[in-house]
Amino acid sequence: VLCVDLSEKYGLTKEDYGKIYAVGSYNTAGEYDGDYVGDIYSEVFFNDVRMNLARYPDKNDDFLYTGEVVFKGESRETLGSVYDSGTIRNPKPDVFKINQELADRINSWKNFDDIWIFAWWKYDWADGSSIIGDFNYKELTLSPKFVSSYGTKEGAPYYFYNVFEELTSPGEFYLDRENGVLYIYPIADMSTASIDISLTTNSLITLDRANYVSFEGLIFKNTRGDAITISGNGNHITHCLIKNIAGGAILSNGYDNLIEYNEITRTGKGGIVLNGGDRETLTAGNNRAENNLIHDWSEIYQTYQSAVGVGGVGNICAHNEIYNSPHQAISWGGNNNIIEYNIVHDVCLLTNDGGAFYSGRTWTAYGNVIRYNYIYNLGSTVKNGDEEITYTPDGIYFDDNMSGQTAYGNILVNVPKNGFLIGSGRDNTVTNNIIINSSSGITYDNRARDGSLNDGWFTHHFEDKENGLLTDLLASPWQTKIWQEAFPQYKSYSLDYSNLDDPNLPFNPSNSVVSENIIVSKGKKSIGDIAGDVYRFSGEGIKNNLLLTKFNMGSIFTDAWNGDYSIKDIDTLKELVPEFEKIPIDKMGIETQ
Repeated sequence: VLCVDLSEKYGLTKEDYGKIYAVGSYNTAGEYDGDYVGDIYSEVFFNDVRMNLARYPDKNDDFLYTGEVVFKGESRETLGSVYDSGTIRNPKPDVFKINQELADRINSWKNFDDIWIFAWWKYDWADGSSIIGDFNYKELTLSPKFVSSYGTKEGAPYYFYNVFEELTSPGEFYLDRENGVLYIYPIADMSTASIDISLTTNSLITLDRANYVSFEGLIFKNTRGDAITISGNGNHITHCLIKNIAGGAILSNGYDNLIEYNEITRTGKGGIVLNGGDRETLTAGNNRAENNLIHDWSEIYQTYQSAVGVGGVGNICAHNEIYNSPHQAISWGGNNNIIEYNIVHDVCLLTNDGGAFYSGRTWTAYGNVIRYNYIYNLGSTVKNGDEEITYTPDGIYFDDNMSGQTAYGNILVNVPKNGFLIGSGRDNTVTNNIIINSSSGITYDNRARDGSLNDGWFTHHFEDKENGLLTDLLASPWQTKIWQEAFPQYKSYSLDYSNLDDPNLPFNPSNSVVSENIIVSKGKKSIGDIAGDVYRFSGEGIKNNLLLTKFNMGSIFTDAWNGDYSIKDIDTLKELVPEFEKIPIDKMGIETQ
């Protein structure tokens, strides 16, 4: 282990490398009195590889699992509206059992003051960290200081970090923040090693109301903040390498900005955030994220950190290759955005309830198009002692009544759960897609309709007519001439809840189309799970989907067994699926310059 006195040798102080604060998309540190919310801690990179704060278990894909929950704390799910009101402070955390072996190990640690736990406490889409709260060796119980937002379940994965005694494996480091001594367990020969410490919390480049600025061929690395922040128009980031960033890579807002041919890797949060345009007038932003290679991101925050997140109006995410992340790859909101010709694989590695492409919970995002993307090999299997835990995510996910979306010409292969998961919603069009080897090709449920009938977990979205989906709708320009001409479906919207069978009620899954899709079944003898209410309200649009098995897909595809899903004979296919159109597979992915 290498020891470096940062104070004496480099003149660094506590203010330079900072404290450790809570991380995770769902941490609750802000609910507690004290200094727990701030910038991401200083990181160490060994030969450009992110080192782990000394942790247990050591490996990034190795976890402990919570035992029996013996005390349920004051979580959001427990307290409901009281929690949301913001009046509660310092809520009581959950308490769970641990085994004797782990208790002995924890008991050997000399100082608990700054030891942290990172976990997916209840849902694998909700991560958060906390300082250790209480450890009872005699009772074999443990609690975090901060309550989980949704409570804690038995069997939730977690690990400890910033534990000096657990500096036991190559690739780990520990910083004695009181005395300024850095400890490193080297990954390789120190004689040729390059070791970097990130100190600044600022973006490396900030364009503030700046126009027509270009950065080409540069390397951006080593900040505790974001790499590049853009507010302006006509800016161009190209052929740059962005790595070892604690925050996001490029956050862009404005018009006509172009982000292309960059490599983005090893970020603590996301990759590119693309915003711009005017939703009031539906003026397009014309911002583009194209031909970027994005991989190994979301390494600190483990959920809802997209490789590309698209918002605003009229922006494009195209021809990117994206892989290797615990959660989602591409997310979107806003209107009239296009996500096309991307290749995405090996993502959602640590989630069951998530999608490689994800958006949800709004009636105001009409006009977005998801087309000609190739998505494959999602999820993973991790070890839990002698057992294995398999994560089975979805491919393209329209969550919680997402409406007004169009998806066509996409190819989804080896997506463990649903090729498409449409979580209720209306005015959605899913056509001309190829789905191979999913448990369910297309699932279209009626969660919102059930909620309107006070049946199921979605009920609270219907009962609370002043918040959530309805509030979002009423705050939007959906009744303006501009929006109703662009999205004529809004003309039929009714907010009269006296007749819950009215097809114009937004909660009912009306006017959707699921047709001309080719599904190679993984065992199901149907295209998927389509709820009865979907047939009731959109029945005429559910048609002409072709179900095949692996044994007869050779009649349709050129060489599916070796990954060639091009159509062998379009005329023969049209006899079975009359409206099916060839998918331009050769145009997917990064374009050659």
